[in-house]
Amino acid sequence: MVISIGGFDGPRLAEVKSVSIHGNQGCGVYVLYLSLKVIAGNLTSDAFLSQLSCRLEVGKQPIKLANGEYEAAPVVRWTQYTEDTQLGFFFYLSSSQVNAIEQVRNSGDAPISVWLSGSVSYEGKSQSFLDKGDYVIPKQQWLQALAEMHYQDTLLFELLMPSGTDSNSSEVKSLLERAQSHILNGHYQEAIGLCRQAIEFVENYRDDKKQASQAVEKYKDRRKEMNVIERMLFLREGLKNITHLGNHNSEEFSRQQAQSVLGITVALLSSPEIGVIK
Repeated sequence: MVISIGGFDGPRLAEVKSVSIHGNQGCGVYVLYLSLKVIAGNLTSDAFLSQLSCRLEVGKQPIKLANGEYEAAPVVRWTQYTEDTQLGFFFYLSSSQVNAIEQVRNSGDAPISVWLSGSVSYEGKSQSFLDKGDYVIPKQQWLQALAEMHYQDTLLFELLMPSGTDSNSSEVKSLLERAQSHILNGHYQEAIGLCRQAIEFVENYRDDKKQASQAVEKYKDRRKEMNVIERMLFLREGLKNITHLGNHNSEEFSRQQAQSVLGITVALLSSPEIGVIK
C-alpha cells in the first residue's frame, strides 16, 4: 500500500512510490531524514501542495514514533511537466525512539508506516488529504543512517531500577533516585555517597558482607577458582571502594564519573545474584 495525494473529493494527483532515509548528527537527539519519492500523475494545470505534515510509525502493529518537520518551502508547486519530486522531513528522535526501531527491526530490515497529510490546490479547487503507506527500510540503509546519526557513539541498553513492593526494594530505589537527582543538580559528591549507602543497605539485607570479603581474599591467590557469584561480589566490593570517596570532601568527582558510578551501582544492585532481589 502506497500513499496517494489527492483523491478525497477530487482526482488523485500523485503517489509516494518509495522512501529512503539518512541520518544527521544532532545535539542531544538523533536526527533522521526521511525522503519521499513522489510520482505525479497526468496534470493538466499547476498543483500546489501546502501544510505538509508527516508521521512515522514502526512495526506491523504500529508504534507511533514521531512527527516530522518539512524541510523546504511551505508551498510545493507541480506543473504539467513535473514527473517526480522529493519531499523531505526531519525527525528528531530520542534514544528510546531509536531503540524502539531497533527492537522491531531485530537486526533485520525496518518496517515503517508513513502518514502524509496536507492540502492541495488544483484546477481552482482545494482539498485536504491524509493517507498512509507501508514501506521497508533495508537493513544496510538503516545501519548507514545510524552511523550518520552517530548512534554507535553511545552504548544504549536498559538499566532497570530495583523494583518490588517490599520496603527493602523501595529503600534501595529511593536511594538511587536521589543519587540521580543529585547528578541532575550538579551535586556529584552527594550522588556518590548515596550509591555507597545503597550498596551498604544491600549488604545488610543480604547478609553477604563476609562472602564479599572472602571473594576479595580469594582473588589475591586463587582467582582462577572463583565462580561467577564470587567475581560479582568482588566487583561490588571494588565499586564500594570507589564510593567510599564520596564521603570525603577532599575528593571531587566529575559529572561523567558520577554517572558511571551510578550506572554500575544500578546494574549490580538490580542483579538477583548480588542485588536487592533474592
